[in-house]
Amino acid sequence: MIQNELMTAAEDLFEGQWFLHVPAPGMPGWPLQVATRELDGPSVRIVTTDDVREVVSYARDRQVPLLRS
Repeated sequence: MIQNELMTAAEDLFEGQWFLHVPAPGMPGWPLQVATRELDGPSVRIVTTDDVREVVSYARDRQVPLLRS
């Protein structure tokens, strides 16, 4: 079972880490795993291991919920 653990800035995510992707406040989220992360100016581009939601992009300082299994 995957549970929320703590929050981190999107720019601090690293390869292999699980996080909860919530596209907008109030919307349901889903677990994703980081394949690679690229800093791009004020944003971070995260390529995930998910076939459907392959790429997500956040502001570098956006707080992202981390997950643990």
